[in-house]
Amino acid sequence: MFMRNNEEFVNINNRSGSSRGSAPKHGAPKKKKTGKLVIRCVSLFLTILCFVGAIGLFYAHGTLYSINYKSQEDLKKENPTTPTGETAAKPEDITLNPNSGELLSDDYVLNIMLYGTDNSEALSDTMILLSIDSRHQKIKMTSFLRDTYVAIPTVGAHKLNYAYAVGGAPLSIQTIEQNYGIKIDKYAMVTFSAFKEIVDILGGVEIELTADEIGYINGQIHDNNQTEYLNASEGLVKLNGQQALWYARNRGGTYGGVTYSGDDWDRTDRQRKFMSAVIDQVKTASLGELIGIVNAIGPCITTDLKKTEITGLMANALSFLNYKIVDCSMPANGLWSYGFNHAGSVILVDDWYQARLKLAEFIYEEAVQASN
Repeated sequence: MFMRNNEEFVNINNRSGSSRGSAPKHGAPKKKKTGKLVIRCVSLFLTILCFVGAIGLFYAHGTLYSINYKSQEDLKKENPTTPTGETAAKPEDITLNPNSGELLSDDYVLNIMLYGTDNSEALSDTMILLSIDSRHQKIKMTSFLRDTYVAIPTVGAHKLNYAYAVGGAPLSIQTIEQNYGIKIDKYAMVTFSAFKEIVDILGGVEIELTADEIGYINGQIHDNNQTEYLNASEGLVKLNGQQALWYARNRGGTYGGVTYSGDDWDRTDRQRKFMSAVIDQVKTASLGELIGIVNAIGPCITTDLKKTEITGLMANALSFLNYKIVDCSMPANGLWSYGFNHAGSVILVDDWYQARLKLAEFIYEEAVQASN
C-alpha cells in the first residue's frame, strides 16, 4: 500500500493466483527464478538472442561474454553523484512518494529501465521502462519524456534526463522510482551506433513516413555533412541505419533550412514505432543475420542482467515473443503543462498523484486499486 496525505493511493496484490488478477498459466516463470524477455534498446538485442537461442543456444553463448555487465553499485563507484548549488532546492510543485520504501511491484511483472545515449556520459536521449507482464502476457513500453521537471535525489529539481548525466543509470532509476512510485528491477543501456548496425545488417527497415518526416531526415543528413539522402515519397519507406536513427530522434526543429513541427511526444512515439518495425523484421531474419547483429552490438550494451538471466530469456523465447506489445508516454495527457525555469523549457506535472496512478494502472492493470 502507498499513502498520500493519509489516503490510500494504490494497493498491489503481489501474490500469485490473486483474485484481483488472473493467475499466470502453469509454468510461467517468476521474476525471482528465471527472468523474462527484454525488448527496446538492449531488449531488441535480447530479442535477437532469443531467436538465436530458439534455434541453438551454442551460437550465442560466446557473445554473452561481449556484453558489459555492471551492477548499479559498480556504476555508482564510477560516477558518484555531485550535488550542485543551482539545483539544491526541491520545488514546491513536486511531491515525492512519502513512503518511498513501498514502491509498487508484482512478482509476475519485471520492470527494466532502458537507456539510449550518444555515449555513456551524455544526457539520456531515450528512456523507456520495459515491463514484462507474465500475468497478462503483455510487453509494455513506457516512454518517459526527458524534459519532465522532477525532483532528483541529492541534486534537486531539474529535467529528468539530467539525472542520468549527473549520476548515470543508478541516479536516473532512483529518480524515476521516487517520482513515479514504481519499482525498477534492472537496467540496460546502449549507444545509438548499435541501432544503425542492427538496421544495416538487416538490409534496412520499412516504416510508414510522412513527407515532413522524409524532409527532416534529409535536413539532418545535410546539416551533419552526411551523404545518405532519402529519395522517397510518403508512405512505406525502407530506411538504412543512418536514416532510421534520424527518424527515431525526430522531435522537430530547423534542419536543412526548413522548420519542422514536433515535440518529445512525437519522438517517443516514433521510437516505439521504429522498435516495433525492427522486431517484426527480426522475426523473419536468417540465422546468419541474427548472429551478425548479436556479434556487432554486444560490446555496445551495458546491463546488470547476468549471463544466467539472459540464458534463461533465450530458453523461454518462443513464449515471450507471442506477448502483445502495448505502449504509453509519461506524464499522461491532461496531467502536464509547459513551463520555463532554471532548467530551461520544461514539462511540469500538474498532478503527481494522478500521474503515478496512470502509470500504475498501465503496468499492473486490475491489480491496482485507488481510493480517495
